[in-house]
Amino acid sequence: MKSGFNFTGGELVTIVIIAKKGSRDLYHSFASEENKVHECTPKESLSFVNKCNPDIILLDCGFEIENGIQLVKEIKVQRPRTPIVFLTDVGSEDIVLKAFKAGVRDFFKNPVNIFELQETVEGIISLKKATREHRHPFRSIGSYPEATIFKNMTTGQPVNLIRTIRHIEENLTNMISLERLAIEANTSKYHFCRIFKKRFGISPMKFVAFMRIEKAKEFLKRGETNVSTVALEVGYNDLSSFSYQFKKFTGMTPTIYKKSLK
Repeated sequence: MKSGFNFTGGELVTIVIIAKKGSRDLYHSFASEENKVHECTPKESLSFVNKCNPDIILLDCGFEIENGIQLVKEIKVQRPRTPIVFLTDVGSEDIVLKAFKAGVRDFFKNPVNIFELQETVEGIISLKKATREHRHPFRSIGSYPEATIFKNMTTGQPVNLIRTIRHIEENLTNMISLERLAIEANTSKYHFCRIFKKRFGISPMKFVAFMRIEKAKEFLKRGETNVSTVALEVGYNDLSSFSYQFKKFTGMTPTIYKKSLK
C-alpha cells in the first residue's frame, strides 16, 4: 500500500496526530495532497482537535498510558463520534480493556507496522464516509456500555472475528466455550486464540468475562435485582466465581459496588 492514499475517493481527509515531538516521524506517510495531516502534543490536543475538526485521530501516548486514556475520555466528551486509534509503548490485556472502554476504535502497540496502521485508518475512514458514523450493532442492546465496545471491536474486522464477537454479545447469559467460538470463526482453537489475541490484545475468554462484568455493572446500577440474580443474568451459576471475576475487573465485590452506588 502506498503512502499518502486518498481514503474517501476525492474528499479531503483530516487526520490529527497526537504525540510527543520525537514520536511523529512514523506518521509522515499519511500526509499527501488528498490528506490533511495536523500534529500536536497531548497538552495542545483538546483545543487543537476542536479547531481542526478531524475525521480521525491517532493518539500515541508512549509510556504514559493513564494520561493517554484520560485524554481519550476528554476528547470523547467533546467529539464522541470522532474515531480514535490508540498507540502505546506498553501492551497488556488490562490496558487494551481500559482503552476500548474509554472509547478508542483500535489499539496498536509500538513499534507498529505502518502498513497495518494504514489499512486500519483506511477502513475506518471508508466506513465513516459510508455510514456517517450512524452504525448499528447486530441487535439492539439498550444502553449497556458494552454496546460501544462491541461496535469498536467489530469495525473493520474480518468476518469470522465479527461472528465470534457477535456470538459473545448475544450469549452472555449462556455458557460460552472456546470450542464454540472457534467454530464461529471457522478455524481451530489454537489458530482462533492466536488471531484474536493478536488483533485485540486480549484472550477470547478474558474478553467474555469482561463483557459479562460490564453488563453486570449495568444491572447493579439499575438496582432492579439482587446480586445472585445478576450473576445468573450474566452467565455465572456460581456466585463465588461471579464475585471473584467482578472484583478482578472492578477492584470491589458486587455487594460493595452496589452499596457504593447509593
